Amino acid sequence: MLWQGLAKRMSMPLRLWPRSIGNQCLLMLPLGLLVGLLFPHQVLVLRPLAKIFLQASQIVVMPFLICELVVGFGSLRPGMLRTFARSGLLVLLGLWIVAGLVVVLLPQFLPPLVTSQFFHAGLFERPEPVDLVEVYLPDNIFSGLAADNFPAVVLFSAVLGVLLQGIDHKQALLEPLEVMRQLFARLNKLVARIIPYGIFALTALNVARLDWPQLLRIQGYVQLSLVAFLLLTLLSAAAVLACTPLSPSALWRVVRGPLALTASSANLLIALPMLVQNLRQHLPAALDPERQQPDAVDEIAPLVSLGFALPTLGQVAALWFIPFAGWYVDQPLKPLAIVEMLFTAIPAAVSGLKAVMRQELQSHGLPLDLLQLVYINGEWLYRFEKVLALEGLVVLAALVYARAVGALQLKPLRLTASLLTAVLLLFGLGTTARTHLARSLEGTYSNDRQLLALRSSTGRVQPMPLQQLQPRPVSLAAILERRVLRVGVRADGLPWAYRNSRGELVGYDIDLVDGLARSLGVRLEVREARLGTLEQWLDSERIDLAVGGIQASPQRAVRHQLSQGYQRVHLALVVPDAKVALVQNLREQPLKRPLVLAVSDPQLLGGELRDQLRDELVGPGGQLSLQLLSLTSKEEFFTPAGQARFDGLLTSAEGGSGWAVLHPRTTLIAPFDDRLASELVWAIAGDDAALRRYINAWLAREQARGATEALFNHWVRIGG
Repeated sequence: MLWQGLAKRMSMPLRLWPRSIGNQCLLMLPLGLLVGLLFPHQVLVLRPLAKIFLQASQIVVMPFLICELVVGFGSLRPGMLRTFARSGLLVLLGLWIVAGLVVVLLPQFLPPLVTSQFFHAGLFERPEPVDLVEVYLPDNIFSGLAADNFPAVVLFSAVLGVLLQGIDHKQALLEPLEVMRQLFARLNKLVARIIPYGIFALTALNVARLDWPQLLRIQGYVQLSLVAFLLLTLLSAAAVLACTPLSPSALWRVVRGPLALTASSANLLIALPMLVQNLRQHLPAALDPERQQPDAVDEIAPLVSLGFALPTLGQVAALWFIPFAGWYVDQPLKPLAIVEMLFTAIPAAVSGLKAVMRQELQSHGLPLDLLQLVYINGEWLYRFEKVLALEGLVVLAALVYARAVGALQLKPLRLTASLLTAVLLLFGLGTTARTHLARSLEGTYSNDRQLLALRSSTGRVQPMPLQQLQPRPVSLAAILERRVLRVGVRADGLPWAYRNSRGELVGYDIDLVDGLARSLGVRLEVREARLGTLEQWLDSERIDLAVGGIQASPQRAVRHQLSQGYQRVHLALVVPDAKVALVQNLREQPLKRPLVLAVSDPQLLGGELRDQLRDELVGPGGQLSLQLLSLTSKEEFFTPAGQARFDGLLTSAEGGSGWAVLHPRTTLIAPFDDRLASELVWAIAGDDAALRRYINAWLAREQARGATEALFNHWVRIGG
């Protein structure tokens, strides 16, 4: 009796473990979430399990689907291909229209927002044009297989299957392919045994590495994406339940396993075999119980694969990122512009979200650095896209199959109730989200405070002010004798030199020149002034060096000794938000008046640079009247009068990002990419060759040691 009782107690956990893989997946999803939250560091031991699961799942999918498509299309009954094409394209078009309406409506619930971003290398990234021919027709199908080019492989396999229908002895090929299909299906079932454990590992790892502060900063995108997800999920379920005899419980049995797998892995491809299997198992019982058309169920797999190769419900819904990006930089897109965007973006969506988003940001005059939001949101954004894509495939398969077996039946009352619920859900949750966002985002812009809160990266004390501006000989020996290094600092040199919120003089060049003074064993004394004044002080030898983001130029080299370059920078423009589209689209929309750019460095006003700028902005041979007007200080550009007078400020991208952060109603854009580069230098008074050699050797050593890179990360790439 004792042993029986003990055995009974030990068997209790086994009986609690669900037998269905779908239920096992649902159980492991919250368990992984809990473990990831409670033990974020310990979950790293799960990485091998997650990697094994993903690779094992990926390796069997493509061969399985190739066999499914060739066998499926090759075995289609006469007329079924035409039926699938008609009804399938109609369903896909309906899904695109519904998702497109959501993309148009969601931005209307966004409150005003003030923002700007620090410098990052993505400023110089430019999207490759989306080549749909290359996507669907690569020059080598085997390279497409190696690159996981799913659309190309699906199209190739589908065409083979369709052509196979016209061959008299097709059974000679179909029979061995059917055997291979069953073999790969059994292999998928074997891999499916580890799916719950893979879901657990992936969920725990993804939750552990979530960056919660970043999620809070873009909570508007998160909240309204959740509204879109709930809305489209409701409409997807309503489309199936109101147009077919499928019950809610049967629909749930179809989606629960693939849903858990897709949500945890953000990879719909590896969930397709399970989805096809579930559809084959549950659709005939609900839609064709008497199996009047027993072969129809075999035609689900090619339909699902084709639906996945075309733009999905999730991809279209994810395009709402483009109007969100416009709102994020205070350049909201009008509804008509969003509709136009959808016409160009939906066909290109098969090339991937990042590619199409780059394309649309560029075409709508939005800063490409907004793509960093895609990377920040990647962990959940791709789940949003893939899960909605899964739901769209279920709608496609259920409706087309119901049409094929004659089970399509409209339930007007249920459909009307669902549509009304969707409308109330959209406006109720959308209005609530807008109100909450308006309150929570008020006064939350903090990048300017973060920039102004920076202090010396080396922890060194503030340099002494240079009180006496007396002409004195400038040479290495003279500096060592008086034990003082006199440095003039450019007053508008942010982030190379500026005053922080404590009133301290800080910046990249301040830390760097302080290191030079320590190397010389002398005291550092500094004095701030405009660039023109600094050059006069150099001429009269009232200072030894001038620093603060000074760019090398031939004219400057003729007038003063220059150090070697210590930091590479790239010309860019800081543009008022309202004029970004005007500047970025000069090639497509020529300007009928002169483009007026402000310049705070007179050495940048040469005719050669003017021609280079014109060619970059409108292309060789393009027509553009360009005016470069000198400013005594960059601050003039950011006054109300300067914003009205100038279309942009010509400066370096590395320095201009700091100005855009301090003035978030402006945007840094890089229309020249990284082609117009130059070097930052120090201007040296006098003509002492020994002093110049010492400075150059010291700068070269600092670069080799990584000191300049560390300064760049601290002062320019701030948190990047």
